[in-house]
Amino acid sequence: MTRTQALESAQEQKLDLVLISTTPKPIARFMDYGRFKYDRKKKKKEEKSKQSRIENKQIRLTPLIGINDLKTKAKKAREFLMDGDIVKISLKFRGRESQRPELGYAALDTFFKEVQDIAIITKEPVLNSGRFLDMFLQQDKKKVVQLNKENKKTIKEIEHNAKDEN
Repeated sequence: MTRTQALESAQEQKLDLVLISTTPKPIARFMDYGRFKYDRKKKKKEEKSKQSRIENKQIRLTPLIGINDLKTKAKKAREFLMDGDIVKISLKFRGRESQRPELGYAALDTFFKEVQDIAIITKEPVLNSGRFLDMFLQQDKKKVVQLNKENKKTIKEIEHNAKDEN
């Protein structure tokens, strides 16, 4: 079909003539180009909504943090990890505390013990600029699945025991 014939045919059908390829031969197609653009935009939006967004969250500690404060911060870190975020644990040394880095490592170790049932360390603790000890945690999907199975099992046992008591 010649170009002019194709254009006339497209006008008769109230469609657009779209050039698909030029090599080895020109290939054109009749289509509603506005509808095509709309569908493509809708498809991109749908793909974008299905993507998982991973955010970086940060939690600050000090070497001499109290155990209850550490547990509170670990609870917040657990929420972030369950949402699928990456958590940066940053321990700040003040004054003479920087002379005793083993206190910082001990605090980070205690913190990790609180969340180790759902997390893995993606970056070991590293001393940055002499004042910050940074460690990165990420959700361990296998551990989370195992934890969810155990929680469902205990819930079923509690419900079963409640029925037996009635």
